[in-house]
Parts: sequence; structure tokens; C-alpha cells
Amino acid sequence: MPPKEPQEIDPFAPEDQTGTEVSPDTPDSGRTTEAPEFRTLATRHWVLSDLLRVFLILLSITVLGALILILAPQTSVDGLVQKLQARHTAASPEQIGLLYLGDESANNEFRVRGVIRNITAMPIEQLDAIVRFYAHDRRLLETAVVRMSKDTIDPGAIAQFELVYPNYRSEFGSYSVDYKLRRGAPVFYKDMRATQSRTEQP
Repeated sequence: MPPKEPQEIDPFAPEDQTGTEVSPDTPDSGRTTEAPEFRTLATRHWVLSDLLRVFLILLSITVLGALILILAPQTSVDGLVQKLQARHTAASPEQIGLLYLGDESANNEFRVRGVIRNITAMPIEQLDAIVRFYAHDRRLLETAVVRMSKDTIDPGAIAQFELVYPNYRSEFGSYSVDYKLRRGAPVFYKDMRATQSRTEQP
């Protein structure tokens, strides 16, 4: 009996598959295979990019605002603060009336004196005057906190403050006065210097 010739094996012929393993190229009619969710990673990447972009924009605005505050004259900054405070006048109406504000220079001393009245129906506790001195080139030189003559100002009552700056050599070009409570809350005032009677002038 002649020997059998060896059978050639076709490398491209499909193998018998007795298991349940499914080739990626072989369609499976029994179940559906979902596509991988590459969209989730892409969406997360874009969200992180948008957050980083927003953070950089906010950081740039903050740095720009800080540079403007540093380079701007102090009087301009104070004017901006006063405008912002004026916008809240409706929510925080005037609590005191300014009756007098004046200054004098004598004997190498510079004096600033002010008189206010409580125009509310409630007592005002621990009111301070904030006096800021500016140079002739509008630079802020000094800030002084001066206490009023009364620790409690009853409704309709008058209180005053006086600041004495010694060894004065005409270094001040101007000054401004604001008022606040000792715990930090600002107190808005109404300028009543033009409407007060002569008998109330100090």
C-alpha cells in the first residue's frame, strides 16, 4: 500500500472553532457589541481645557486690576471707592450729617476738626473718623483714625473730632475724611454745611 502524501495546510483556511471565542472580524448574530466610548475621554479633555482657559482669563483680569490699583493715584482709587459706596446709598442711607469740616496750620501744627450730627432715630455707637493725608503729587502719605468726642451719639446729638499733626512742614497737599464704626462698617454722611443755621456753626 503506497504511503499517503502529506496534506497541504492552507494558512488562510479558517480553523474549526469549538469554543465560544469570537473573532473581532467574525460577525456575531446572537449579540451586539457596543463601540468603545472614546467620546467620554474626549469630552472630559475639552471640559478640563475650558476650565483651564477660564482660570487663566480670571487670573489675567486679577493681575491687570492689581496693576491698575498700584499704578493709579491714590486719589483716583479713593474716588472709585466713594463712587462704589454711593451706589449702595439706597441700601445704606446717610446716618450722620456733616455740620463742619475745617483745618488750620499754626505753631508747626496742622489741625483738622469736624462736627457731625446723628440724623437717625437710633444711637450710633463707637464712631470713628478716618483722615487721609495726601502729598502735593496726590500720593497717600498717612492715614489717621480719630475717635469722636462721644462714644455713644444719641439721635439728634452732635459730636466732633479733632486731629493735631505735630511738626508740620507743609508736606500735605490735601486730605479727605470718611467715617466708620469701630468694628469696620462704613457710615455714610450727608453734607449739611450749606443748610445749617448760623447758630449751629462751631
